Amino acid sequence: MRYIRPFDRSAVGPDGTWLIKPEEDLGCAIRLRRGPGAFADKADSELFALILSGDATLSTGDAGNEAAAGDMVFVPSGERASLSGTDDLYWLEIVAPLTEGRQSAGQSRVLPLDQSKFEGDGFAYYGIIDRTGGSASMRINVLQVAPGSGSPDYHIHNFAQIYVIQEGEMTVDIGHHRQVAGPDTLVILPTGVVHRNFNGSGAVERHVSLLVPEPAVNDIFDYAVTIHPEEAELLTAIPD
Repeated sequence: MRYIRPFDRSAVGPDGTWLIKPEEDLGCAIRLRRGPGAFADKADSELFALILSGDATLSTGDAGNEAAAGDMVFVPSGERASLSGTDDLYWLEIVAPLTEGRQSAGQSRVLPLDQSKFEGDGFAYYGIIDRTGGSASMRINVLQVAPGSGSPDYHIHNFAQIYVIQEGEMTVDIGHHRQVAGPDTLVILPTGVVHRNFNGSGAVERHVSLLVPEPAVNDIFDYAVTIHPEEAELLTAIPD
C-alpha cells in the first residue's frame, strides 16, 4: 500500500488518471480529471467532484450551478449531471458505492467552501456533507491546521480515511514511519492503520478529509493507541 500518493496535474490523460483504483477496496475510487465531464446515473454509487483549480458549472437538466476551486460537487445515486468549465479546470472525481441498506437523498448540487463555518482554532474543521446532508457513502470534512497544531495522538479508525492536501505541508506518522505530504497529494489511511498527523511547518496547512464509510452515530471516531519502544511479547492469555 502506498500511503502517500502525490499526483501531477500536467500528466492527466484524456480519460483521466486513476489515483485510487476501484479494486483497491478503500470504499471509493478517485480519478484526476481535466476539463468537462459527465456523471452517469449510477444506481449503486454516489459521485463527488472536488474542484482543484479553475471555474466550473454543474448542469442538471435546465439548471446550472457555479463552482470554484475548493468547492465540492455532490451527485446522488440515480442522478445525471455534467460538469463544464474553463481550460484550467482540474478536479477529482470520487466514485463511492452506497453503504449497504442506505440510499442517497436530495439533488445534485454544489457544496461551496465556506470559511465562516470552521470550528476550533489551531485544528479547525467543518463537515461539508454527511448522512444528514444526503450522502449514503461517506462524510467529508474540510480542515485548516495552524502551525504547531495537529490531530489526536496515535489512533486508529473503524473506517478508511483519505486526505487531499490542498495547501501547505502535512507531516504524517504512520506507525513509526514519518512522511511529509505537500499540495496535490493523497494521504491514504486504510481501516486499522495506526497514524497521527500535524503541521510542523510555519504556514497554514489545508486539506479535505474523506471518512469512508461515515461512522455510525455515537461511534468512537479515534481509538487511542500506544506504541511502546520495545518488542511485543507473546500473549500469556487469550483476549476476550
